Amino acid sequence: MLSLGQELKKAREERGIMLSDIAGATHISLRFLQAIENDSYDVLPGGVFNRAFVRKFARTVGFDEEQAVKLYEEQLVEMGGEPQRRYYTGVEEIEPSSSSGNGLVLSFLALVILAGGAYFAYLFFNTPSQSAENTVVANPTPAPQIISTPLPAATPMPSPTPEPKAELNMEVIAGNDQCWIQIITDDRAPDQGLLEVGDVREYKASEKIIIVSMGNTPALKITVNGRQLDPAKLVRSPRSVITQNVILTRENYQSYVQ
Repeated sequence: MLSLGQELKKAREERGIMLSDIAGATHISLRFLQAIENDSYDVLPGGVFNRAFVRKFARTVGFDEEQAVKLYEEQLVEMGGEPQRRYYTGVEEIEPSSSSGNGLVLSFLALVILAGGAYFAYLFFNTPSQSAENTVVANPTPAPQIISTPLPAATPMPSPTPEPKAELNMEVIAGNDQCWIQIITDDRAPDQGLLEVGDVREYKASEKIIIVSMGNTPALKITVNGRQLDPAKLVRSPRSVITQNVILTRENYQSYVQ
C-alpha cells in the first residue's frame, strides 16, 4: 500500500504538475511540500497546519482530500503520534537552541540597563543646576534699546505733463473783394471755394498748412496763430496777386509775418 506522500507524488506527476506550481497556488513553502511527499512530518509545523497542508496539496493534484487526511492520521498512529517538530512555521529552517532561555534573560537585562541609563541621562541634562538658580545678578545692565527712526516717505515724482502740441491756426477773411482759395491742412482733402466779401474761413493743422492757390491775395486778411501775414511775402512777385504752393509750418510761418 502506498503512503500518503507516495500517493500525492503519483497524482502530481500524472498531471504534470511541478512542486513549484503547487507552492505558487497554495502559498505553502516548497520545503513543506517536499516533506509531505517524503512523509517527513517532523519538518512540518504540526497540528492543524499539517492537515491543512495535506488538504491543499491533495486538492491541487486532484487527490481526494478526505482520503489524504485519513492516510495522514493512519501514518501518525503507526509512528506513535505526531513527531516532535524541528522547525517553526515558515520557509527557512530554525533549529531550536538550548540556550534560548539564557538569551532571553540576557536580552531583558540589557534592556533594563539601557532604560536606566537613558532615564539618568534625561535627569542630568534636563534638571537645572542649583547654583544657576541661586545666582543673583547685581545691577543688571538693561539692554540698549534701538530706536528706529522711520525714513520719510518718498515723495513720488510727478509725472511730467506733456506739453500741448503746438498747432497752426489760420484765419482767412475776405476784405473788399472776392477771392478764390484752395487750402490743404496736413494730409486732408483740400478745401476750395470762392470767398465773398466778409466771408471767414478757419483752418487748424498740427504739421502744415499748404496754400495751393489763392487769387487776389491783397484783398484778404490772413492771420496764423494770431499774427497777421504780409500778402507781399506770399505772392511770387510785387506785381502778382496770386499765391501758389506756399507751405506754412510751426517753424517758418513767422517769416511771412508783417
